[in-house]
Amino acid sequence: MSSCEEEFLEKPNTSGTVDLNEVYSSAINARNALMNCYRSVLVQGWPSGIGIGHGALASISGIHSKGYNWHGTWVISDSGLSPNPLDGNDSGGADNFGNNWNVIRKCFLVKENIDMVPDMDENTKTIIKAECTGLIAYRYMGMFYRYGGVPIVTKSLTSNDDLNIARASLQETLDYTLQLCEEAIAGLPSEWPADQTGRLTKGAVMAMKARVLMYAARPLFNSTTPYLSYDHNELISFGTADQDRWQDAISANEKVLEWAQLNGFELINSGGSSGEPNPNAFKDYATATSTPGNKEVILAYKYDETNQWNNYLSYYLNYSPYWTANRWDTDNLGLLSNFLSNYYREDGTDQSWPQVGDDAARPASDWLARIDAMEPRFKADHIGPGFDAANNPGDFNYSVEGWGRSLGNYGAQFPSGSGFGKGSGFSVKFFYQAGSRTWFEPPLFRLAETYLNLAEAYNEVGNSSQALSNLNVVHNRAGLPAITETNQGALRKIIQREKAIEFYMENQRYYDVKHWMLEDIGDGIIGGQMREMQFEVEPTASNKNLASSLIYYWDSNAYIAYWNPKMFLEPIPQSEVNKGIIVQNPGY
Repeated sequence: MSSCEEEFLEKPNTSGTVDLNEVYSSAINARNALMNCYRSVLVQGWPSGIGIGHGALASISGIHSKGYNWHGTWVISDSGLSPNPLDGNDSGGADNFGNNWNVIRKCFLVKENIDMVPDMDENTKTIIKAECTGLIAYRYMGMFYRYGGVPIVTKSLTSNDDLNIARASLQETLDYTLQLCEEAIAGLPSEWPADQTGRLTKGAVMAMKARVLMYAARPLFNSTTPYLSYDHNELISFGTADQDRWQDAISANEKVLEWAQLNGFELINSGGSSGEPNPNAFKDYATATSTPGNKEVILAYKYDETNQWNNYLSYYLNYSPYWTANRWDTDNLGLLSNFLSNYYREDGTDQSWPQVGDDAARPASDWLARIDAMEPRFKADHIGPGFDAANNPGDFNYSVEGWGRSLGNYGAQFPSGSGFGKGSGFSVKFFYQAGSRTWFEPPLFRLAETYLNLAEAYNEVGNSSQALSNLNVVHNRAGLPAITETNQGALRKIIQREKAIEFYMENQRYYDVKHWMLEDIGDGIIGGQMREMQFEVEPTASNKNLASSLIYYWDSNAYIAYWNPKMFLEPIPQSEVNKGIIVQNPGY
C-alpha cells in the first residue's frame, strides 16, 4: 500500500488536549477526526473490536478450537455468554456494548461540528456528514442483530440531556437503522480516488441495508413468538412471520448488484463460463479475500498496522512464521473437524473423513490424498499437518525456519487423543501472495455475500430458479459443478453450507447460525461435542509437520462446548441493567 493509504486511517490526537474549536479549525484536523471514526467503527466483530479481550468469533462458532484457558473464547465455550465482566471488557459477550455508544458519539460530534471548518467547501462537508451517518448506521446494524432492540440516539449527548434512554423496540431499531442508511446513501459518492479507498460509498451503505434486512427476515426475529418467554417481546421479535420481509431483502440486494455493475465491482471469475466450474477458482477466490482493493470488495477495514503486538487482527488471524514463531497465543486455534466437513471435494462431492468410533486409524497417505482432493477454497484457507499453504508459497510453509512448534495434535495413540487446539490446520485465508506482510484488510462486504443473500431470500419465497442462479454464481466460481436441487428445505441447507465455506473466518458464521436457528446449533456448532483430528508421527522425526513424519490419523472428541437458547442474542452488561433503564435480554 502507498504511504497515502497508510496515512488514511492514521490515528489522530485523542489525548484530550484538544477541544472542538481546535479540531474543527482546519480541514486537516477535521479529516483526522473523521478517520478516527472509521478506525473505531469498522473494527466491530474483529479481534480488538469484540467484547472478549482474547480470541476470535471462530472459536465460539464451531470453526476453531476455543484457545487457551486465559482466552475469553475458552470461558464462553465452557460456560456460555454472560452479562458480567470477562477478560477485561464490559461483559462476557462477543460484543463490547459500551464501545458502540462511544464510537457513535464520535461520529455525531464530527457530523454536528463539520460546518465550523473554515477551509472546507460545502460539498465536502455534506459528504462527510453522510459518511458519519453511514458509520452510525454500521454500528446500529451490528447492534440490531446482536441485541435486538437498543436505545435510539440521534445526537451527541451532553450532561444536560436526559440520558435515561430505554431500549427501542426491534421494529423501531430496524426503522432507525434503515433511515440512517437512506440518509447516508443520498449524500455519498459512488467512488473515491484511489488513495482514499476504504471510505463509505453509496454501494457500501446499500450493502449495509441489504444485510440488516436479511437479519430482519430470518427466523430469529421474523416470528410470531420470541425464542424465549419474555416480558418485553417487542425487543427481540417482530411478533409476526411476514414473507414480505424476504421481498424487502431481495429488493435491497438486487439494488446492490445494480450499483456494482454500474461502478466496476464484480465477483471475480476469470475463467468460468455461466454455470460451469471456474478453472481459475483458487486464484480468483484467494484474490477476492486477500488482495487489497480488489473489485469484489465493496468495503474493507483498511487498518494496515504492522505492529503485531498491538494489532489483534493479525494476532489471532495471521499464522505466518513472521508472527507465530515468536508467540504462543495463536497456536491453539486449530480447525475443528466439525467445520472441516463443510468443505467439498474438488469434484463437488462430500469428502469421507474418519469418524469418532472407527475401528482403526487411517494411514497418513489417506490424509494427504484427501487433502489433495479438496476444493480450492480449502487450499486457499488453510495450512495443516503434512501440507503447506498454497496461497503464499515460500512464506507460509513448514520448511521456514522459526515455526518452532507442532501444528497438529501429535503424540497420540489410536483411539485416544493427545489434547486439543491444533486441529486439522490453521487459517491463512487473508494472505494470498502476501509475502512477509503480516497485516491484512478485513473484507466487510464482498459481492459474494450479495449473491448468497439473494439465493437465500429467493429460496424462502419459493423461487428456486432464481435461488439456484445466484447460488451457482458463487459455487461455480469456487470451481465446483452447478447445484440443481430444487426442494426448498434441502436447498436451504446447501445455501447455508455455501455461506459457511465462502465466508470462513469473515465473522458471519457466529451470527448466521443463530438467526437461522439451526436445529443442530447446540450439537456441534456453537455448543455440543467438538472434534479434532489426531496424528501419530515418527517419534524421532525432527520436523513433525512434514508429510514424511506422519504415520496415522483419526478423529477424536476434544471438548464439549456450552449452548443455551439465551445465547441467540448477546447479553447487555449487568452494569447497564443495574441502572434501571435498560432491560436485559431473556435468560441472563
